[in-house]
Amino acid sequence: MSTIDNKSIIDEIIRHDGYYMGDPQVYQIVEYTNAYGNVTWGVTWTNEDKLRRNRYLIESHYVRAPRIIWKANQ
Repeated sequence: MSTIDNKSIIDEIIRHDGYYMGDPQVYQIVEYTNAYGNVTWGVTWTNEDKLRRNRYLIESHYVRAPRIIWKANQ
């Protein structure tokens, strides 16, 4: 599980089809507004339990207006 607040890292992951610096392939990237009003990205991985992959899509005080911006072809 990763929460990333650096858009250049997100762009790099997308540019490399979900791979970044030797990590497993990303399953999906969800853009959302965090509790402080900042745009943030939640990254889940293909090797994670399938039930946990969509956790950034659940609205809460910490995750507002989530939307998938990239998803692996699987």
